Amino acid sequence: MTGQHRAPLQHAPHRVRPPFNVAENLRPRRTVHDDGDAWREDRVAALLEALDGIELGAHDRRIIAWLAEWGTSTVGTVVSLLYRIRTAGADECGGGQ
Repeated sequence: MTGQHRAPLQHAPHRVRPPFNVAENLRPRRTVHDDGDAWREDRVAALLEALDGIELGAHDRRIIAWLAEWGTSTVGTVVSLLYRIRTAGADECGGGQ
């Protein structure tokens, strides 16, 4: 992950995956409680990508599904936080991702 993905967000993200500040050209920007299975599945996938390698239980997956009901701005912010937490932990351990 490059340094730009580690920077705190100063504005609501336009995407649920890095780079968060680049407007999505293929889809209109969504904000709160978007409708549609494809949107929800994409947000679940983005959250799971940020949690890659982390063991998840049934309750964890239910909460991820619940989070995916929120819009791009909310999910993008959570995904950004997860990536930044991971890189901060890797830096503390002396490794990088």
